[in-house]
Formats: sequence, C-alpha cells, structure tokens
Amino acid sequence: MRRHSSLVLALILLALGCGGGKSPGEQVEAVVDLDPDDPSLLMRPFSAEEIRDEWVPGLRLLMQRTFPEETRVERWTVVAADDEGVDIEYATIADDGSVVGEPSVVRSTWVELRDHASFPAAHSSREWVSRSTMLGEFEGWLYRVAEPGAAVAKEFFFVPTLPGAPVQMHILEGDTTVLELEQTARLRPDTN
Repeated sequence: MRRHSSLVLALILLALGCGGGKSPGEQVEAVVDLDPDDPSLLMRPFSAEEIRDEWVPGLRLLMQRTFPEETRVERWTVVAADDEGVDIEYATIADDGSVVGEPSVVRSTWVELRDHASFPAAHSSREWVSRSTMLGEFEGWLYRVAEPGAAVAKEFFFVPTLPGAPVQMHILEGDTTVLELEQTARLRPDTN
C-alpha cells in the first residue's frame, strides 16, 4: 500500500509540473496557464464571447503580411455577425489603396475563431510581455509554439483589450523569419 501511495504522489507531482529544477512560482504559473476545460492546451487569450463582443459589423483590420520576397496589406472587414458567428471579408490592398482581385467572404463561428489560438501545452509557452507594435506599445500574452526537434517556431502576441486576431505573428525557420503578420490599423465603428 505504501508503494502505491508513493506512485500516486509521484504521478500527481508530475501532472502538476513539479520537479525539473523549477522554482515553486514557475510550477504554479504552468498550472494556472492551462485551459481548465482542456488541460492539454494553454489558456486561450480570449473567450468566444469576448471575440463576439469585439467583432461587430464594420470592424476593420489592416494586416501587413510579410514574406522574405514580398510584403502585402490585407483588409479584414466584419460584414455580418450574429449569435453563432461572423462573416469576414478579406481583401488584398494595393499601395494606392485599391482592392486587388476579388475580395472573399468567409463565415466562422465564434468558437472557431477562439480555437485559432489553441496551443498545445506540451510544446508551447505563454508569458506576459511588453511589445512595440505598429498599433503602439502594449502589454499582452506572447505564445511561443515549437514542436520538439522541429525547425519551425511560431510566436503570437495578443493584447487583452483587442480580442481576436494576434496583433503580431512570426513564423521562424531556425533564425530566419519566413512570415510576419501584424495589425497596422484597427477601426471599430463605434469608437471612431
């Protein structure tokens, strides 16, 4: 019976993230950062309800998408929203402000948008940081995602007062950035 109790205690400590030379504060932080509904995931930056409350018809984001060979601007506009989800129009914008090609409209549920920021706890981290962005200086959650042994790492920076898409995103292969996505403008119809 004593051996069984020791094994159970060891499993509990392992599940809580104890050991490995971490300080007690780090152990508590790791537990707090897990999603209570799915402990295999880190806590998401926003709930579906927070995104729904922010992403009202007329909300417009300008996103700068940068690849090693090119940079382009995309406009994301909420064209309709209801209790279940949202219709977002995506358009590529030329330097003169005109739309390139045909915009597309995509329907997403609020839960789908929330789940875009679902990061596996096994190979992700979440920390509170200060960042300089094209929208200004912010404090927020930085998520880093890298599978063990993978050459690709991803970073997502979310600002609590700006629910939804990350304010910044970077995808790195080794030390080389292969994609950056950053909000350059965010216009909400009831705050302009």
